Amino acid sequence: MAVLEVETFTLTPGVDSVAFRALDEQMQEWCYVNRPGIARRTTGRNDDGSYVVITLFGEASQADAAYYKSSDSVVSEWSVAVNESSRTHAVYSLL
Repeated sequence: MAVLEVETFTLTPGVDSVAFRALDEQMQEWCYVNRPGIARRTTGRNDDGSYVVITLFGEASQADAAYYKSSDSVVSEWSVAVNESSRTHAVYSLL
């Protein structure tokens, strides 16, 4: 059954939204190549500066929260921009 992976976070102090958008565009490409089962990934920003990444997968086992620990340079740069203490991760089954 398809699932939504929902991640929320704020940026690390000193990282601006323009720089993060460029990092996230690279991350999006990386995800489509390296995260099996991905059907769609989108990122949004709230007026309070918080972010959400919603990713649609074919099944729950494909929504692996550890992906952001990859040593790949794209993932490392993106992860450094994310304030880890603010990061949340949840997986929801589609109805």
